[in-house]
Amino acid sequence: MEPHLSAVLVATLWPVNWAMAIFARCRGGQGVLHVSYMVHIPHYTVELLRDAGVKADYLSVGRSPYWSKSDYVYEPSPYPLRKVFGEFKLLWRLMARYAIIHSHFMITPSQSGWEIKWLKRAGRKIIVHFRGCEARDRTRNMVLHPELNICQQCDYEPRTCESPVNRMRRNVAPVLADRLLVTTRDLLDFFPDAMYFPFFSPTSTTLPKPNRKKWPDRPILRLVHLSVHPGIEGRERIAEVVNRLREKGRPIEFVPVTGVTHREGLEALADADISIGKMKMGDYANAQIESMSMGVPTVTWVRPEFRDKELEESGFILSHLDHLEETLERIMADPEFLEKKRRIARASIAKLHNNRDLIFRLKQVYKELAGAANWLGDEVG
Repeated sequence: MEPHLSAVLVATLWPVNWAMAIFARCRGGQGVLHVSYMVHIPHYTVELLRDAGVKADYLSVGRSPYWSKSDYVYEPSPYPLRKVFGEFKLLWRLMARYAIIHSHFMITPSQSGWEIKWLKRAGRKIIVHFRGCEARDRTRNMVLHPELNICQQCDYEPRTCESPVNRMRRNVAPVLADRLLVTTRDLLDFFPDAMYFPFFSPTSTTLPKPNRKKWPDRPILRLVHLSVHPGIEGRERIAEVVNRLREKGRPIEFVPVTGVTHREGLEALADADISIGKMKMGDYANAQIESMSMGVPTVTWVRPEFRDKELEESGFILSHLDHLEETLERIMADPEFLEKKRRIARASIAKLHNNRDLIFRLKQVYKELAGAANWLGDEVG
C-alpha cells in the first residue's frame, strides 16, 4: 500500500516539479554531489576531490553504527506523506544545486528514484556507480561461473540482488544515467557498457600502525579476513584450510573480522601477517587495497582475464580457493617470499591505484558531462 500511496503523492507534485525543473535549468548547477548510504568510501572520495580543487559534497541516505562522516544526512520518514515531501524538499533545496549527481550503489533518497527524472529535466547529469551486489544478477552469475562465484553461498538476507527495489533500479539505471561506472571488473559481466573505475588508495593519514611483531619474528602466522559478509567471500572454506594446516602442525592462526567499525577493521589488517579476501568474486576490492597500503600482503583471487604482469608482480598473492592450502604452505615454507611481498606491497598498490591518475580520470568524466567549469578546479585535459 505504501509504495502506491507514495506514487500518488509524487504524481500530485507534477506541476510544481515541472515549474521547479524549469527554474533550476535556467539557474544551472555547480559541483558534484555524491549520494550513498553511510559508508567511508564516498567520504574519502569527496576529500580527494576537494584536495584537487573540485567542489564536491557527500549526502548520506540513512545512518550507520560503523561510519558517521558525511556533509549531509537524509533519514526517510516511515510515513508516506512526510517521506514524499521530505524527498521533494531535498530535491530542490539541495540536490538541484549541483551540476552532477554521483550515485554510489544506485542509492537515491527515494526508493523509486523519482527525483532523478526531475533532475534530468532540470539539466543535471547523473552518474550511477555500481560497487557490489546491487549490480549483480545471481542467475547470470551462476551460469557464467558455475565452478566458483560470489553468489554460491550468499549471506544477504534477503538477497540484495533480488530485492524489488534493486531490480527496478538496475533496469532504469542504464536509461537514466548519463554514465555508468563499476568499481570491480567482474561487474562488467552485468553492465558491459560501463566504465571500469577502481577504488582509490587510502591516504597515509587514515591508516593505523601495526602493534605487534610480524611472522617469523612471532612464531605464529596471523591470517586476517575482514568482511562485512563473510559467506560470499568463502570464509568457511578458508577456515577449513587453516584447520587442516594446523592439524599438520603448521604455525598459523585465522582471525575472522566482521561487524566492526572501519577503524577497527583497519587496525585488524595492520596487525596481520597476511590478509585474505574476495576469494570467490573474481576481482579484489577495497579491504585488499587498504591491507596492501599498510604493507600487509593479501591473498586474493583475480580471474585470469583481469591479470597482467604488473598485478602478478605486485604485493598480491594470487590464489584460487582450490589451491589455498598449497599457497599458504608455500608462504610458511619460504619466509623470504613473504618478506619480498611485504617490501613491495605499499609501492605496488599505490602504482595500481594511483590517486592522482584516478582523480584526473574522474575529473575528465565530470568535464565530459558538464563541460568546462570553474568548480572542477584546475583545467582538465
